Amino acid sequence: MPGKTTSKLKLFAMLGLAAGLAAGASACGGVTDSRESARDKATKATCDRYQTCGLIGADANAAYATYDSCTTVWKSNWEQRWPVNTCMAINQGGLNVCLNAIGATECTSILDFLATLAKCEEIDVCQAPPSNPDGG
Repeated sequence: MPGKTTSKLKLFAMLGLAAGLAAGASACGGVTDSRESARDKATKATCDRYQTCGLIGADANAAYATYDSCTTVWKSNWEQRWPVNTCMAINQGGLNVCLNAIGATECTSILDFLATLAKCEEIDVCQAPPSNPDGG
């Protein structure tokens, strides 16, 4: 059974680099966090979860050698998922759903991991830019 677990964990880590999964329904909530703050919160939540799952360290099953390497990868992942040119503000409700999903993701379930990413889509977390920039 350890071989199957190892394969699942490695697949789990590889899927973490994937972007552009199907979008979920938008959540309600106010716009409060900056995009950078939201990105940093999601990065910390993600790497904290990897650490809790035992996927950070020198172990052969680890997805990342160090917490810092996890942070580097996931900061970039969230930056790409919530790009500055289209994610001008953060929907706090959507961000909270995303962060809660990250924290509750099952350590060895690829499907749960994908479901978590689907709750963290740009459409859910980012506030849409104004439709009429001149206010008129």
